[in-house]
Amino acid sequence: MTRNNANSQRGQALILITLSAILLFAVVGLAVDIGWAHFRQDAAQAAADAAALAGAQFAQAVSSSPVCGTSGVVCQAATACSTNITSPATTTVQAACLYASANGFKATGSQNVTIAANTTTPFASAAVKYWITASVTETETELFSSVLGNSALKAGATATAALIPAAGGCVYVMQPSGSSVTNSGNALISSGCGIYINSSGPSPVTMSGSSLIQTTGGAKTNIVSSSEGTFSGTATISPAPNLGTAAVSDPFSSMNPPTVGACTYGSPVVVTTNTTLSEGTYCGGIITSGTETITLNPGTYIIESGITESGSPTFNGSGVTLYFKSGGITGSGTGGFNLSAPTSGTYQGVVIFEDRSNSSGITLSGSTGTQVNGLVYMPNGNLTYSGYSGTSGVVTTLVVKAITFSGTSYISQPATTAYGGGGGRVALIQ
Repeated sequence: MTRNNANSQRGQALILITLSAILLFAVVGLAVDIGWAHFRQDAAQAAADAAALAGAQFAQAVSSSPVCGTSGVVCQAATACSTNITSPATTTVQAACLYASANGFKATGSQNVTIAANTTTPFASAAVKYWITASVTETETELFSSVLGNSALKAGATATAALIPAAGGCVYVMQPSGSSVTNSGNALISSGCGIYINSSGPSPVTMSGSSLIQTTGGAKTNIVSSSEGTFSGTATISPAPNLGTAAVSDPFSSMNPPTVGACTYGSPVVVTTNTTLSEGTYCGGIITSGTETITLNPGTYIIESGITESGSPTFNGSGVTLYFKSGGITGSGTGGFNLSAPTSGTYQGVVIFEDRSNSSGITLSGSTGTQVNGLVYMPNGNLTYSGYSGTSGVVTTLVVKAITFSGTSYISQPATTAYGGGGGRVALIQ
């Protein structure tokens, strides 16, 4: 090989290495820029989510049914946040802008933050009381990949949060198959805010005699099955139900049960005289008979082995939550339960809560009556009434596995909105 040839080959190699290095650096630079862009996109989404949730939570704090222009509830088309945001926030929009700013996005320079909110379209419905949309954008200056002609890249994200009322119907029957509602005799199920029956079987409802399932105020009975079920006598559903509807999920699936600690009472608490009880853990359950009155002080009662009631005892309690770890309520005779849920705290609005693994349910017979204000939640337990037993409540929401009514038993709920405690929940909806 001559010296000239060797020098020529070395020169060619140097050119190839140089070109390869330029291409390599360009690829590495592009990868770095793309990674940074993804990072900023994630940051934008986090800021949008936080801003929308903050605005909706502000609305929830002032009212369960926010009204535009009152109590700091702002309704507007998409408008940029102010560069000088009031802190602490006094409006829903200020709350949203503050949280966007706290997450690194402001309506200034290469960034922009806009907030839209309202109680009407495009998101408002019976299931949404107030919505707020946060949109954030940022123009990113390209670094390494600018040599390829990409001088800027935009990152942006949008999120919508809404205030959703607590539960959308008064009566939820969760059993997915079989006959989940049985009504016979003169039994009545009446609701002013909707009945949802999840059974998809050929006979989701079995009714006989002059029994009636009734909804009022424009509410309807909604059945997953394409068939109403089996009917005899003059039994009916009025007005005619909606058939073939989508199954509803447990509206309170995120509600956590209380922690079961050491027993306050290790043996059954047997009540034979007028008695006042206080919150605690009743590991042996509660047994009553006779004509005594049991007054329950406000608080959370954790009960194992349930409550057994006979004779004509009466339970009275305001601001109470009965949590049944095991067992349920078995009542007969002429006694009753007059209970109302707490108006604040962890179990605000919850009057009866059966553990999700507890299938004991509630069985009442004779002329036992129950009047409750709040949520009765037993998704794996059956509600069985016979004789002249029943429940009525102006603000009662009922979640059960199945219902069996006979005789003149009844449940009458005239409320036009369900009650699940507080003003509902805030959630991202888009």
